[in-house]
Amino acid sequence: MVVSNPQVRPSSTQYRVVIAYDFGTTYSGAAYAFTHTTPTEVFDIQNWPDKGSTFYPKVPTLSLYPRCNRQQQTQTYQTSTLSNWGYGAKKAMLKPTTAKQNVLLSQFKLHLDESLHRPSLENELTPVQAVADYLAKLHQHTLEELSRGFADNYHPDTFRYCLTIPAVWSDKAKNSMRQAAIQAGLIMPSDPPDRLTLISEPEAAAIYCEEIMGDQVKLKDNDRFMVCDAGGGTVDLIVFQVNFTKGSKNGGSMTRNNRELKEVTRGIGESCGSIFLDKRYRELLKAKLGAHVLSKVTTREMGTMMDYFIDTIKPEFKEEDDFFLELPRSVKLEDLPKSLRDNDDDGYLDEGTLKLSGQELKKQVFDPVIDKVLSLIEQQYRQLPDGRLDSLFLVGGFGSSKYLYQRVRKEFHSTKVNQIICPAERAALAVVRGAAYFGANPRTVVSRISRRTYGLRCVRPFNKYIDPLSKRTVLPDGTVRCKDLFSHFITKNDELLVDHCVTKKCYYVCSGGYEVHYIKLYATENDKIPLYVDEPGVEWIATIPITIPKSLNMKKDEHLYYPVRMYFGRTEIRVEVELTPDLKFEINCDFDAVNNYNS
Repeated sequence: MVVSNPQVRPSSTQYRVVIAYDFGTTYSGAAYAFTHTTPTEVFDIQNWPDKGSTFYPKVPTLSLYPRCNRQQQTQTYQTSTLSNWGYGAKKAMLKPTTAKQNVLLSQFKLHLDESLHRPSLENELTPVQAVADYLAKLHQHTLEELSRGFADNYHPDTFRYCLTIPAVWSDKAKNSMRQAAIQAGLIMPSDPPDRLTLISEPEAAAIYCEEIMGDQVKLKDNDRFMVCDAGGGTVDLIVFQVNFTKGSKNGGSMTRNNRELKEVTRGIGESCGSIFLDKRYRELLKAKLGAHVLSKVTTREMGTMMDYFIDTIKPEFKEEDDFFLELPRSVKLEDLPKSLRDNDDDGYLDEGTLKLSGQELKKQVFDPVIDKVLSLIEQQYRQLPDGRLDSLFLVGGFGSSKYLYQRVRKEFHSTKVNQIICPAERAALAVVRGAAYFGANPRTVVSRISRRTYGLRCVRPFNKYIDPLSKRTVLPDGTVRCKDLFSHFITKNDELLVDHCVTKKCYYVCSGGYEVHYIKLYATENDKIPLYVDEPGVEWIATIPITIPKSLNMKKDEHLYYPVRMYFGRTEIRVEVELTPDLKFEINCDFDAVNNYNS
């Protein structure tokens, strides 16, 4: 149950340190900054437990749990503790007995996106619990790293947190991430909501690109730039316009304080990140070697073959190059398909090596995924009313792919965008570093574009000429009303200032005693504003609980009219209710409304 508590928002100046987490599908990152330093300097967390000699500035999103059998699961999964994480979990899986005794969770971030319909996690872990367990370890390690530096001089109560999320996530998925952060111990349920802020991954990347490279690429007043954040699971895009505020000078040295970012188009995204390259690579191996051969390959051997693709082929791929995969011991020459042996003109199979030509990798693995990325960029470009786009930034782990850069440049350079940039330095950290900049300067983004139309369920006088008979209802006081009306707050593609507030008058009829009054919030991605909440494409996404206190001394059947203020210009929806001038509440929406309440 979500409780409505009066909130007194402290000034954001009390936060001295910002800690940003980029919880990713395949890799996660952390960074921090101080809010009182000018200019803002961001520090990366680059030391990770059990990292070994291979340098990568992020940590694998992997969690290792002791395996529970079916009899144990019901009793123990609630207390099943994470035994290892990140590089430690990956290293532990190299032991032959580990896979039998443990469960390795990977890509569990995707389970927060209910639209993907992922299978249940092992050990009966809920997605929120799995994310919370990992965040707790990531947070603990980050605090240990901070204690080695100047941040040890600041009390943890002065820490603010910023978490990144995919742009395509629903409001329910965003809320699930907030609940995971609370369970992980980043913040307390009683903390002011702004102690933890969420920011979309492409928006964070845009802030980083403008902050770090704005002067290098010579962004001018009113210039527009697109960010393509290609990560492990999703590819998200966003277009911003940079505006210089009063007092700044074109051509001079700019600071964050005199630049503002304004979202120009409704950001889009899709699940077509680099893990889908991994999936297609597995399918290619299966097609070449045969399913019966791969079934004999051990988990450790398969991991080695995947590491060759992830560490060698994927980042350096060129269609004119061939690659040579060392086959594991369990693969016997005589078990391989005859067609594969007959085409082994160079005798690589005799040496235990499988030749992968650049052309077959291009056709079977890379192009099907990259074609989707190019399609997303084209869709985002078409949203621009006048087709004007000055720069395009490619960021993220997948965004640093040389082949992706070549394809994007060939498709869009000169014809649709003036310059295409892939930051050579810290491309994989663009999102987390941008989130740290945002946490230190949350007023950087001044407006956003609404991705959905939102509204409340309400009633009005029934009109027999326009309302269907099925919507006719008679209230206890005898008045005839039309039910299930969609009363919209904002519409899809609206430009919203960050503090944009829409107020609607609601009313409550007392039935006597202590009560909780519920308001239902609906949303749709349809282009047309719906008339009724049960139209196709309209979803009941949240319940807003409003506690009616006894102090109001309401009598049975007495009406209470009050304003509901909705804030949609931020990453998360905020709701304020004013029952009386002295009784104001900030409400957290229950985004499991359909599961927890009857309609």
